[in-house]
Amino acid sequence: MKHLVVLLTFVLTLAGCVSSKTIPTVLPSDYSLTCEQLQYELTNLGAKFEEAKDESGVTGKNVALAIVFWPGIIVNEVQANKNEESVNKRVEHLSRLYADRCLSGDNNGQ
Repeated sequence: MKHLVVLLTFVLTLAGCVSSKTIPTVLPSDYSLTCEQLQYELTNLGAKFEEAKDESGVTGKNVALAIVFWPGIIVNEVQANKNEESVNKRVEHLSRLYADRCLSGDNNGQ
């Protein structure tokens, strides 16, 4: 019976953790994207940022972890912050590319 309780607690703890959804800042294909493709990528990153933001703070996962394993809240918050930071860095990178390529007036990227 003790093994079942330990196993159940372990499974619930893992189920309550925020997944690692960090994304790379720079991809080799970034430099060949057109202005429209850059806009599309930036729009998608906005949605990903909202997803990452929704995983921090008072969430169902954090409430469940508070009941079962309170240190898991700290792990969730750290991972959620890493996910948000990775999206922010990618947005900065793509925004620079977009500004250089699409707002410079020559529009060579289209």
